[in-house]
Amino acid sequence: MKIVTIASDPENPFLTRLLAPSCASLGLDLVVLHPAGAQFEFSDKRRVLAEYLTTVDGAEIVVFTDAYDTLFLRGQNFIETAYARFGKRIVFSGEPNSWPLGAIGMALHPHPPAGRFPYLNSGGFIGPAGDIARLLRRYQDPPVHRFETLTRLRAHGYDTDQLYGWSDQYFWTLVRLLEQSSIGVDQDGTLFHFLGPRIPDVVHREVMRDVHDFYDRGRAAASYRRERERLPQLLTEPSGAAQLHFAGSVTKAVALDLLDEGSLPGWLTDHCRAPRVPAPSVEA
Repeated sequence: MKIVTIASDPENPFLTRLLAPSCASLGLDLVVLHPAGAQFEFSDKRRVLAEYLTTVDGAEIVVFTDAYDTLFLRGQNFIETAYARFGKRIVFSGEPNSWPLGAIGMALHPHPPAGRFPYLNSGGFIGPAGDIARLLRRYQDPPVHRFETLTRLRAHGYDTDQLYGWSDQYFWTLVRLLEQSSIGVDQDGTLFHFLGPRIPDVVHREVMRDVHDFYDRGRAAASYRRERERLPQLLTEPSGAAQLHFAGSVTKAVALDLLDEGSLPGWLTDHCRAPRVPAPSVEA
């Protein structure tokens, strides 16, 4: 089994202080892909991952994880056992928010939301390398033309590809809706635990307004203060999952501040105390 991530910045503090040490302490084989070139977009993750998968045996189980806001709590045996219970070839992390499509994404789902984390999150997924590679070959671009709702919106000037084509999560959400027999979502957080905020009414520009406010004002921003209050409360109870995902710019900033202050709970940091060693990396 391989844990695979993509990092344009190999010195990112979350990668070097939390993700890589947690994998080392659990004996997980972490592969860090370093994309070539100065410019890197979220959508480039699919290209980089597809190129790497050509070097891996098709039967190898691959766990993809975000580089700058995740860590692991449990090792290979737990991950493989939890994955097998889903009965799906590929399983994605779930989250409570229909990001980035908001209400439009909700309308595309054929059934009401189920579980704590009903919507796909692309910050963590697992499956055989060959199955993931085949999906990436089958869907070169977001399959927007397969959805009548999105086609009608485009006719009215609302082009979801133009608005959200940058988002890897947008791509995988559409693919999963077309491939539900083989792609599942961890709706109860048994394998992937989403720790980002719940945003009941996902409106992209409003979410980004909070992010920009944080970039401009730092710890004085209202979004930072909200996360600073919420996250420690959420971490009082140990997670039973294998991966923790501190999704969002503000959430991961708060997590790193708590780490610097020694305020993260022991059940979490005990897995991040392995001696720092360079993670194996591959140029992409």
